[in-house]
Amino acid sequence: MAPQPNVRRKPRRSMGIFAELVKAIDWYDVSLQSILAGRGMQSFNRTQSVMLIHIAEGIIKPSDIAHDMGATRQNIHAMAKPLIDAHIIEVVPDPDDGRSKQYVFCEDSLELRDTVLQLLKHLDRKLGERIGKGDLKDMKRALSRDWGEIIVQAP
Repeated sequence: MAPQPNVRRKPRRSMGIFAELVKAIDWYDVSLQSILAGRGMQSFNRTQSVMLIHIAEGIIKPSDIAHDMGATRQNIHAMAKPLIDAHIIEVVPDPDDGRSKQYVFCEDSLELRDTVLQLLKHLDRKLGERIGKGDLKDMKRALSRDWGEIIVQAP
């Protein structure tokens, strides 16, 4: 078969900020899961990772996690089940509301939680080295701002 001539490819058109955010999440999650696997530690799917990060940051009510993730409480409970079955998290009563429950890390998984939080800080440092500390600060500042309510209608 004859070699293909060098064909110039059109540069990919940007899909906007959303596509860049997805690539950023991919970079963090794939890096985190690769490091965990390289250390022989349990890795998680993307949804589980996001849920565990919420819990590690103190967002422990299923309704709050659901709100942040744009999911229903039922979806959050279904996503939590494998983590509960694996003894990563457990369901405990909410001390402020006897009718509500909270997710917390199981005692045996506190080391994993601490390791993941340390690795995320490491990834932040590495990203800062790659894109510049100023750009990293600007990105964090922009992403940390209140974006307002979810938009449900288009013009």
